[in-house]
Amino acid sequence: MKSVSFPANENILKSLQLAVQSYSNYLSSYIDALNKYISHQRRVSTLRFERATLIKYVKKLRFFNEELMNMDVAQQFRGENFLKTAVCSLASFFIRCLEVMDLLNYYLTQSLKNETISKTLNRDLVVSEGCVVFLESTYRHYVKFTQWMLEALDIHDATLTVEVLQFARKCAKEDGLDLEETDDILLQEVGVVSSASEYQELLDEWCLVLSEQYMSLTKAFEAETTHWSDIFEGRK
Repeated sequence: MKSVSFPANENILKSLQLAVQSYSNYLSSYIDALNKYISHQRRVSTLRFERATLIKYVKKLRFFNEELMNMDVAQQFRGENFLKTAVCSLASFFIRCLEVMDLLNYYLTQSLKNETISKTLNRDLVVSEGCVVFLESTYRHYVKFTQWMLEALDIHDATLTVEVLQFARKCAKEDGLDLEETDDILLQEVGVVSSASEYQELLDEWCLVLSEQYMSLTKAFEAETTHWSDIFEGRK
């Protein structure tokens, strides 16, 4: 694994702490929305298994989120000679979160959706197509950010990869796509930074982007939970 070597100075560590907070916000948005959905599912006896599965996912997200909230990046990596050490450690944890989010998104938009419609004959009790757009967009941005934080330092490690990125690249190669012309955020190349200050500047910009994604997702979830409440309350 080769990489660009910069010291982990205090300012960069503060910016990395913001990235940790961004991930915590991302998970929290799901936890809050799913808790409300799980509460509503109690009213539908045929969805017992689906409810139990969602509870398992929420427990996992809570575990990850507690770890994120307890992270003190400045304390943990203070005095670290190489920024890559901090970045690799955080990216490894972020990737664990992303892999679970990938499975959860699939469950919400495919398995749970199909089972709910089959058992209730009601398409209003699932995640709407409009909300799915925000789920996918937010996930892809967090994936890309995690890729960026590594590759911007020229870190390429087989143990620090996200499945969806590998799959996207494989499909692009098979389809003969020009990666320089694509609009797909997952396929866009990551440039290597030339200084620690450049890395921090781009990191801060990324945190702003993630904040916008998180807020849009939260609004979408709020609309969904309001809709679910109206529907489930009507089934009393």
